[in-house]
Amino acid sequence: MYNKKNLAVIALFNVIFFAVLYTALTARRDVINSQQISEEQKVESSYFKGVHYFKIKKQNPEAELKASFLDIRENEFLAFIEPNGVLIEDDRRIQYTADSGNLDTKTKKLELKGRVKIRDEDSRYESEMFNYDGTNDVMIARENVKSFIKDETTLDTLEIESQKMISWLKTKRVEMSGGVKGEVKRKRQYEGKLFFQSEDMTLNQQESYVKLDKSVKIRQNKMNLSAGNAEIFLENFNKKLKYYALYDDVRLEEKLRLDSGVYQKRRAFAEKLEAHQGTGKLILTGAPRVEQGSDIIKGYQITLRQAVEMIEVDDSQSSFKLKRDE
Repeated sequence: MYNKKNLAVIALFNVIFFAVLYTALTARRDVINSQQISEEQKVESSYFKGVHYFKIKKQNPEAELKASFLDIRENEFLAFIEPNGVLIEDDRRIQYTADSGNLDTKTKKLELKGRVKIRDEDSRYESEMFNYDGTNDVMIARENVKSFIKDETTLDTLEIESQKMISWLKTKRVEMSGGVKGEVKRKRQYEGKLFFQSEDMTLNQQESYVKLDKSVKIRQNKMNLSAGNAEIFLENFNKKLKYYALYDDVRLEEKLRLDSGVYQKRRAFAEKLEAHQGTGKLILTGAPRVEQGSDIIKGYQITLRQAVEMIEVDDSQSSFKLKRDE
């Protein structure tokens, strides 16, 4: 006969035994489940150094890449270092170099970082960060962006600095923001340059049209202009149409050389200014006022010409010309 003490010891032993057994079985099951999950999540990768990679679909090239290091995952996702590559979409070729990046060949998404350089048919970009969405044909560049865009109609080249750039390739629309600074270089260098600054900028390449917004500044020859907003019509450079226009608190400063050889500062103020490059006219409207030497001229509309002392003034009753002889 077992006494109560022995029975208690046996019962305690059984409890401990079954507890240990349950813990061991549970732990083994967790390990097996973990291994199964790990197998399911395991990604097939291939690593290469100094590789030259090609991707062809239906006998048509889609991508080409040279890189110092390449990691190919599931034969679709590419991660690389020091890439020098080309993406081919329809008839468009996008060439790129960077410090590092990745490409999803299935979704056609490209991400680049560090000393990025991009080139396509009529433009090139430099930045620190770059994303391309091939499904929606959108390019986005960030941080110290430099854009070099050639206008298809006028063959002008726009060189622009900004902090962000978005380009919609199908509609040929480009938006830039963050300390925009740029210049328009004419195909014929002797025709001079147009310099501009603003916070935001939109370029419509199909219409050869530039829109500048917020804290706009334009410089042409010896003339400095500022305003709230502005437009540039690239195609109108040699036409009797407005080449650029400024709106909202327009200010003009110009250093004139008089016939006597003396230099004089001219300042003008208005709500709107239109510059007609073909005729050299600057038309001011919206309470225009011109300060030239000791003269102050006001009227309904005032017309100036770059580097020319003569001023044309129109009001509701008369039109006259004022020319100062010194």
